Amino acid sequence: MTDVQSPTLAFRDARDLLLRHRDDYPAALAEFTWPQLDEFNWALDWFDVIAAEHPDRDALRIVADGDAAARISYGEMAARSNQAANWLRGLGARRGDRLLLMLGGIWAACLISSVYL
Repeated sequence: MTDVQSPTLAFRDARDLLLRHRDDYPAALAEFTWPQLDEFNWALDWFDVIAAEHPDRDALRIVADGDAAARISYGEMAARSNQAANWLRGLGARRGDRLLLMLGGIWAACLISSVYL
């Protein structure tokens, strides 16, 4: 990109502003604006950046009794995301396609653009 701020930096700046004002709702409300982005791919512009910076940090913790408890690192999640994207690509899905997935009895509409196609 030229002089335009990257989507990652713009989103991070907005997040950091909210974190700075987490105990001051009026200030957060007065100062916060959503980043104006031409494009933003959650997987590529946010998750991959965090995963590259902190591959061993916990991305997901499942708190449960016994064997149901789990910790998954950003690196592991990135690998699983790539695996899912490659599987979808193998089925013919392409970047920008809209998909409707059935996930454990719950209907979820998702944009394939948020996956690495």
